[in-house]
This record gives sequence, C-alpha cells and structure tokens, in this order.
Amino acid sequence: MRIGPNVALAAALTVLLTACGSGDGDGGGGAGAGAASGGEPVVDGTYTTSITADPGNLHPHLTTLAATRGVASYMYDKLVHFTQDGDELPWLAESWDVQPTTVTFTIRDGVTCSDGSPLTAGDVAANFQFIADPANESPLLGVMVPPVMEVTSDDAARTVTITVPAPDPFLLHATGELFIACRAGLDDPSLLASEGIGTGMFQLTEGVADDHYTFERRDDYTWGPDGMTAADPGTPKTVTLRVIANESTAVNLFLSGELNAVQSVGPDRQRLVDGGYDEVSMRAVVGELFFNQAEGKPGQDPQVRAALTQALDLEELMSVATGGFGAMSEALAAVEPKVCRYDAVDGSHPEPDPDAARATLDAAGWAEGSDGVRARDGQQLTMELIYNSTRGDTTAAAAELIAARWSEIGVATTTRGMAPTEYNEVVFGTGAWDAALLPVNVRLPSQLVPFLSGAVPPEGVNLAHLQNAEYTAAVTEAMAIPGTDSCTKWEEAERALFASYDVVLFADEVIPTFLDGATLEIGSDNAVPPTIRLHS
Repeated sequence: MRIGPNVALAAALTVLLTACGSGDGDGGGGAGAGAASGGEPVVDGTYTTSITADPGNLHPHLTTLAATRGVASYMYDKLVHFTQDGDELPWLAESWDVQPTTVTFTIRDGVTCSDGSPLTAGDVAANFQFIADPANESPLLGVMVPPVMEVTSDDAARTVTITVPAPDPFLLHATGELFIACRAGLDDPSLLASEGIGTGMFQLTEGVADDHYTFERRDDYTWGPDGMTAADPGTPKTVTLRVIANESTAVNLFLSGELNAVQSVGPDRQRLVDGGYDEVSMRAVVGELFFNQAEGKPGQDPQVRAALTQALDLEELMSVATGGFGAMSEALAAVEPKVCRYDAVDGSHPEPDPDAARATLDAAGWAEGSDGVRARDGQQLTMELIYNSTRGDTTAAAAELIAARWSEIGVATTTRGMAPTEYNEVVFGTGAWDAALLPVNVRLPSQLVPFLSGAVPPEGVNLAHLQNAEYTAAVTEAMAIPGTDSCTKWEEAERALFASYDVVLFADEVIPTFLDGATLEIGSDNAVPPTIRLHS
C-alpha cells in the first residue's frame, strides 16, 4: 500500500525541524577567539560538528527528516548542485536537457559507489523507480519528486529521462536534488538503513545511535559539484557528527575547540557573534499561521480571519518568534537555493489595528458579551491555537502573544503546545484545531500546491481546507510556464492567499552555522559535504 498523504505531509513538515531547533538550554562559558577564514589547508584532518537528533533509519528515500537527510548527504550525491547564488552546476550529471514535460540527464562517466561498483544510468533511474513504486511507501513521492512520472534510461548513452504528464516549471530542480543510492542498496534496502551505499565523498565507518556517526574520505572521489575532488587541499580525511541535543552544550564544545561547526538559534548565539567567528546561514519560515476553514470552524468565516489578522502586530510577532534574530517573511518557499525571488508579503497584510478588528467582528454579528467574549447565535467565539512544543521558548512566546491579542478583541483564546507526533495527528488526522502556528519549509512554490488546495485530510494534504479560486487559477497558469519565467504567477498565487487571510506569513528565521578552522557551502540539506575544507 502506498503511504497515506497525511503521513507524507507530516514528514515534509519536519524537513527543517532540526535545523530550526529550539534554543532551550542552560548557557555559560565565554566566547573564544574568533577564527577567520584563511590559513594553510590542513592535510588529512578531522572535521567535527554536531547534530541535534539521531537520524534513525538512514535510507535516503524513506524520509524527509532534516536529521536524516543531513547525515545522508555525506554518503550520497545529487544530480545537480544548486548554489545559493542560483547557479546550476554539474554533479553526478555532467549535463541535462529540460523540456516542459521532460528532463534528460547525462550521467558523468567514471563515477563509482562505495562498494566499488560503477554507477550506471540504469542505477540512477532505479532510484526514481523505487520512489514511484507504491510498495516502497516513499514520502518523497509527490513532495520532493513528481507524483506521476515515467523513467527511462540508456546505459550506453549514459542518459536518464524523466517524463511527467503535464508541464512542470521546476522539473529540473525537483529531480536534480534527489540523493542517488547505488544498486546494491536499492536491491537490499536494509543496507541503506544502517550502512549506506552511495557515490558520496565520504563513507560511513561507524554509527552509534544517539552518540556519533563517523565517515572516512573516499580518496578516489573526483566527481564533486563543478569538479571538486577528494584531493583538493584541505579536504578532511575524517568527518565526525556528534549527536548533541542541547544547544548550549554544543556551543560550549565549539568554543572549547572540540567542534569545527555549530548551529545556534537560541540565546547562545550572541556569544558566537561576539566571538567573531565566520558563519554561513540558511533561511527558513518560522512564523506561519493557518486558520482551519473546515465546516463549523470559526476560521471558515473570512471576516473572522480578517479580524484575527488585523489584531496582530506582525513585526512585533516576528521579533518574538525569532528571538530578535529574524526577518519579515517574503515568500512561502524560503529554503535556499530558491528558484523564485520575490516579496509577496510586502503590502499584503493589514496594518495592526485592534479597533478595526473589533469593528470587523461587530459587522459580522459577533457581539461582545458581559464577560468580554463575543458570541453569535448563542455560540461563543473561541479559538484554540496549537503549535509545535519542540520549537522552544520563542515559539511558545509567540503563541501566547497571539492569544493575548485575540483575547483583547473578544475572542476567547487558548494555546496548546504538543510534540510533533501528536501535532501531526491533530492537524492531518482528527482536524481538532482552530488555528495553528505551522511553518512549512520548501524551496519550490510548486511543492506547496497540495498543501494549499485540493483534497483535504485524510484523502489529501490540504490541511486548512482552503478553497481559493484565485490561487488555483494562478497556479494553473504558473505550471504551464517554464522555469523562473513562472515566478510572477507564483507571486500572484501567494498574494491571493494572503488577501483572503488563508495564510498569515510573518517571520523567517536566519539560521547560522558558525565555523572554526573550516569553510563550507550551505545547500538545501544544510552543509554540502564535498565543499568542506579545513585550514589552520
């Protein structure tokens, strides 16, 4: 049986959960001397960093979890390297041809797997066929690769062709980002679950759950992004990923010189900024508010949605939700490397005006009672706002601020934090929610379409029961326009959502990775391992 859409979405929503982890933890320790980039390349050094959660099953096609994909990226390559500057560089594919409904990759000659076998075009095609097979229940299907596709290959010509039934403006971007596993692992998935067999620059040599994962460099690796090789000066011989859930602990280890890289989004971040360390960053949505528009829910009324939005100072809310380190959102697809760059949020949300919010509710027939709570036809206006409790103090504080502002206009509001498993079950299973702080992080606007339109849970993944005809019409037009030429229509589609208060998008978190004695590039799965270099 193919995986249910609600399960696929639950996985998709946690793609950046680790990267955007909570800032909870006890601080302490002083900032060490900052390490500026430069210096002599280190020969056969060890690169050590932390991850906040154990990756679990390492099979690259059976998860979209950030923790797992971040570990898998050391073992598996992608067909194309998409840089944060928007460039498309050869990786496993030396070239590609894109048409409205097809993309054909020519696979680089001479690529080998960690088990010594050569990588063929048929092996690459088998990865897509594995995902497309309903028996494998891959959550990547319809989320990170096309939901319906035909895959053919020619080993002699070294080509793989993917065909979709209708034009897809981002077909190259979706398929080019797939981790490519080798044939032995596809034939025996248990090998991918714990060992990993890929073409990556590094090979897993030891994995201890909830403690560490160690990789060794493959010295024969010559096919990295745009020609990077294992012989490039400063390429580490060993990589160690230490599982450290507490951010303060990880920061202290970094400051003491035990880690070359660390992410920090909590209160310890300032210590690293003050230390003058080099940093690279990624951006992700953290402030995204949905109203449940299912039958009988308060959010079904557009005037209620308008009033609830008018009551909020979104810039104030952004500052609270990001601990003062964020920025106002610009677009629904925020993960780099983005293909569309526009600001659909600017001018789309109303100015904060509690009096206007009260007037809107008055006009909708919601009269304020003696207890201060509004009611209509004998039914009080109540809202329960849910959020992911693992997001830490800033998300909880943002939820409480929203509740306070709504209570001030006569809406009896409660908040409820819950762990991701329960959160996903409520949103995609029971539907017992009124409003949700629910950041969805993707890099392609097309990946959001099933979340914002179409079938609702459990048959589909339209979590808030949205029915926005203007959004759907703009999406239809956008899907028929190739590549970045479609971005104008995607912006139009998003503005239609904001105009109807279907989505309130207000905060992006800038997530830094601080570096000491190392340089690297950031991609959609955090660090791009073949770009890691050590220096003295």
